[in-house]
Formats: sequence, C-alpha cells, structure tokens
Amino acid sequence: MSKFKFLYLIFGIALLIFIFNKVDFNSFLNELNKLRFNFFAILIIYFIGFILDSYSWQLCIENLAKTKLKIYQVFKIRIIGEAFNYILFQVGGEPVKAFLLKNNFGIKYKLSIGSLILAKTIILFALIIFCFIGLISIFYTGKFGENFENAALVGFVLFTTLISLFFIVQRYKLTSKLHNIFKNKFSKKFNNVFKHLKDTENKISNFYKKTKADFFKILFLNLSNWFFGALELYAIFYLLDERITFLEAIAIETLVQLVRAMLFFIPSNIGTQEGVFVLAVNVLKDSTPLGLAVAIIRRLREVIWISIGLILGFNQKIDFKEIKKKL
Repeated sequence: MSKFKFLYLIFGIALLIFIFNKVDFNSFLNELNKLRFNFFAILIIYFIGFILDSYSWQLCIENLAKTKLKIYQVFKIRIIGEAFNYILFQVGGEPVKAFLLKNNFGIKYKLSIGSLILAKTIILFALIIFCFIGLISIFYTGKFGENFENAALVGFVLFTTLISLFFIVQRYKLTSKLHNIFKNKFSKKFNNVFKHLKDTENKISNFYKKTKADFFKILFLNLSNWFFGALELYAIFYLLDERITFLEAIAIETLVQLVRAMLFFIPSNIGTQEGVFVLAVNVLKDSTPLGLAVAIIRRLREVIWISIGLILGFNQKIDFKEIKKKL
C-alpha cells in the first residue's frame, strides 16, 4: 500500500470513528435491531443486480474476445474480483479478473483488460444517466435543501465531464494518436506496452462503432443495476419501518454514488460512504441513528458479499507474481 493510500485509509477510519461518536449508539442499535432476518431480502435484491452486472460484462467479453462463457462462470469471476477490489482497495481486483479469464478460459490478458475497461466505461455511462434522474429527484422532492442541491449539481457536472473525456479518448483512439506523435522519444520497452494498448483501444473503438445494439443492451443492464441499488435502499428503509418514496431512494443513492465517485481515492470509501448516508438521511428523516443504521446495513451486505467472493477464490490458485509480471 502506498503512503498516500495509507493516509487516506487512516482519514476514512478517523471519519468513521467521528461519526460513531456523534450518533446516539443505543438509538443506532435499536434501528439496526429492526432488520433481523429480513436482511436476507437485501441480499436477494443485490444478488439480482449482480447478475445483471455479470451479464453485461459477459457481453463485453464475448464482443471483444469472441469467446462464449456461461453466466455463472462470469458471475464467479466477477464476485472473486470484486472481493479483491475491496480488500486491496479499488483496483486490485481487476487484474485478478483478467488472470482468472486467462487461467480458466485461455482469454488473452489484453482482451480481458479490454473487456474490463469497456464494461467499466459503460457502467459509468449508466451511472451518469442514473445520477441525472437522481439530480432531478433531489430538486423535485425539495426536501434536501439548497446545500445538497448545489453539491449534487457540481458533483454531477464534474463527474459527467470526466467520464465523457474518458469515453472520447477510447472512441477516437486518442492514446494511439498521441503515441504516434511522440513514439520516437520513448524507449523500445515503452513502445511495446503501447502496441498492446493500441490493439485493445482499436477493439474498444470498433465496438462503439459497429455494435451499437449490444452497447445499448449493456447500457440498459447497467442502468437497471443502478436502479436495483435504489431499490435496495428503499427496501432497507421499509424493513426498518421507515417510509420513503422511490424517488427519495434514487436521490439518496445518487448522493452516495457521487460522493463515492469523487472521493474514489478513499480506500473502500470507508467513512465517506457512512458520512453521506448520515447527512442525507438526517435531512430527510431527522435521524442520524437511522442514517448510520442504513449505512452499516449496506456495509454489512458488502462484507458478506466479499466473504463469498474470497471463499470462491480460495481454490483458484491466483498467482499474484504472474499478475504483476503480465499486467
């Protein structure tokens, strides 16, 4: 772990401790105790969303690698990779996914990485659409106040700009074009790396140009998954005997996802995710214990899901030395 990442982790933990100190702990436990075995309903909702996400990645793999996989195979690799994303903080799981595709199905690393880049880009495009709907919900409900409205608007504009630039780089192969201009100034080893990047970039660019039907299908699947995130929130409130509208659930989920996106450098969004839940729910329901309970329920769901991924990955013989060497 880098020095900066360690400092960000310490900051997140300190923020989480601060939040717990500011919330009435007994009231928080009372809210949490309302859920009990209904927690399985939350897991089922997330399971369905995860299937949609896995299917969208399956389509990306099939388009780029021209290899047919079954949904349960993609689901397994994805859940293992997400587990490592969580414990290795943000990006560590993506190389693991590429390794498992290569090790289990013989898919080349550059094609695996290409499918991951493509999948992530479309996921973020779907998030832009979802957050736009969420932004409308925040203003429409009129319950979040001017500070939340302005913060959400600024966050949405920044996030949309960054993702649009990322898409433009892929769609118009700007990395390859820049390399062609400066390649004589780079070393042979560096140019070889760019050669592989060019191949991947060409495949992704061709996908955007020639397979629009699959693009919109993947986009729809990812957008549906984001709405399942809002449904999960709606269900959590319902099971805690609190009533919110689905638009309010979308609004809260939008605020959470914008904070997660803009503060991506905080490992696993520890502290920041809990903070935005507490603030948003307190504005909506005037209850910081309820906000913290909602945040911890989601965090528990994440931990259980990650645990399943680690169990499934236990016998996969993941070679981190090879991953580091190849990627």
